[in-house]
Amino acid sequence: MTSDVENQEVEDLTDEFVERFNARDLDGVAELLADEVTSDMFDGVGVEAALEGLSDLWLRYPRLIASRAERGDDPVVAMWLPNEDGKFHLVGYVEMTTDDDKIEHVTYVDDHESDLLAEAPDESELAEWMDWAEWDRGEESTQEDLFG
Repeated sequence: MTSDVENQEVEDLTDEFVERFNARDLDGVAELLADEVTSDMFDGVGVEAALEGLSDLWLRYPRLIASRAERGDDPVVAMWLPNEDGKFHLVGYVEMTTDDDKIEHVTYVDDHESDLLAEAPDESELAEWMDWAEWDRGEESTQEDLFG
């Protein structure tokens, strides 16, 4: 049984991961990872392997957005992609095992019909990521360019 303090640490770590994931902040994500982090989402062990896998994920799915979700009593990270009409749909979620305020293991669950308690992202709330896209591509972006 986990304590309230441990639960709060996991929730805080989950929130930080979501924020840094959506900002495409590799250095920020690296700060959250244990030295020997593992996952079924990337090859190898360690922070460098995790960051390489995350970079590849962002390149393959540039519109992928994360949000905080709950599965039972556990915080998880819901993953969303926009469909043709610009509405986001759940494509799966990420469970994280933590220890000493670091993420030790990341598991991707490819279940878009799960019993998650999650709210889909709203385009109007994602304006801050447009700044990142403009910087990345060197051109002005609109919400339509990014999200549908």
